[in-house]
Amino acid sequence: MMNIEDALREIRTKPLVPLWPHLGLVFDMSRGSVYAAARTGQFDIFRYGKDGKRMKALTAPIRKRLGMDAA
Repeated sequence: MMNIEDALREIRTKPLVPLWPHLGLVFDMSRGSVYAAARTGQFDIFRYGKDGKRMKALTAPIRKRLGMDAA
């Protein structure tokens, strides 16, 4: 099971991460809330898959939002 430290490490080191559980842990959101926020543009996402329904979160905007990147 992933914990917040694991999620933050992956956000720091990878260009894309799964929406769930990463963003749920970091922003203290339920699974449904994370996907709803992604659909409404609150998170920058990359859509992929044959039908474009699969999503991953872009980590650069998340790092900026969390103050992880230098200004």
